[in-house]
Amino acid sequence: MNIFFFSSHTFLAREVANALQKLKGCRIIIINIPQYPDKHQVASVLEKLRPFLPGLAFFINDAGSDFGGELIDALTGSGCLIINWYTDYPFYEEIFQHRSTRPGCRRIDLVSEESFVPEMIGRGFKAYFMPLGVDTSYFNTDGEAPFCRDIAFVGNSSCEFLDFIVNEKRAAELEKLLPLQVTLKKLYYSDPRRNLNSYLLENRSLWEGKTDLNEQELLFTLEWLTGYFYRRDFIKKIAGRYGARFTCFGDPYWQNFIDPSLVSTDACYYTNLCKYYRSTRINLNVNRIQIRTSFTQRVFDCAASGGFLLTDRREMNARYFKISGSDREIVQYDSLEQCFELIDYYLEHEQERTLIAEAARKKVLSCHTYDHRIAQILDICRREWSI
Repeated sequence: MNIFFFSSHTFLAREVANALQKLKGCRIIIINIPQYPDKHQVASVLEKLRPFLPGLAFFINDAGSDFGGELIDALTGSGCLIINWYTDYPFYEEIFQHRSTRPGCRRIDLVSEESFVPEMIGRGFKAYFMPLGVDTSYFNTDGEAPFCRDIAFVGNSSCEFLDFIVNEKRAAELEKLLPLQVTLKKLYYSDPRRNLNSYLLENRSLWEGKTDLNEQELLFTLEWLTGYFYRRDFIKKIAGRYGARFTCFGDPYWQNFIDPSLVSTDACYYTNLCKYYRSTRINLNVNRIQIRTSFTQRVFDCAASGGFLLTDRREMNARYFKISGSDREIVQYDSLEQCFELIDYYLEHEQERTLIAEAARKKVLSCHTYDHRIAQILDICRREWSI
């Protein structure tokens, strides 16, 4: 079988390419292509692939396919099957960048957040939940990494994305819904597992007809903005309580919200982040609001690195890890106050912390690498298309 992987230097491209190249009995062709190719680049790629067609074409977040859909149409017209793996909200580019997103019988879409599956199926897509994983060539226990800090959080502030999402036009429209924004914050801050998208759809009278934004644009922006404030405020309170014992590995914008001395901008995902996980006693995970039931790759990366992770409660935690008992593999919190309690507890109980980290690492290496994910994806293809 020929597999064409369209690599646009986006998140997950290296990991998927590495896992695909380990497959036996398949010809893997890596196509380096811009994230948003023009017509000439599409034509050039198709010409280079012509001797190898048909095959299985693999995309991530539609990166490498043009907005008009000409590349996908040409590939399917040549007998190719399409796999596309969304690592964020599937219709984001449709809402904000006018991408043409169309289902098809020769296309399967994967999403890393399970709550997106019903919406995709409702719009005619053949959709499956596929969680992220880890590439152990980047996250492992190689080399020494003595403890350097008590607590750390890894993640960008999202300030640049905020400027894009809440532009001048949308900001003016959102001002018409300030009471609703206050309500959403209260709901989510009291229960960060609450699905605000569902709440808004169930309470249309609170927003319908009150702005000039279309429904998808308004709902996404309201939910995302609430999550942005929650995550920002959570980290501010962690930094305020623990001070110099805490490090925030992220972008410089965090310095606007917490003591600048607590912010480090030198964490690089593919080089030193693994050692930062291992050299931190407690690695803190605060999921973005779009991750309603699942988890980011941080859960797998930290565990594969031998680090201890304290993460917010999500449904998938219990489905993929043991969350209680003497053999627990992950520790989760329900609130900021419980997060404080668990940080204090595990800082004082190093042996218990080490055992949990070791159990998590064994689980991830045995079940959750990208080698496992590619095997699972190919199983789906075999069931759907009998290839």
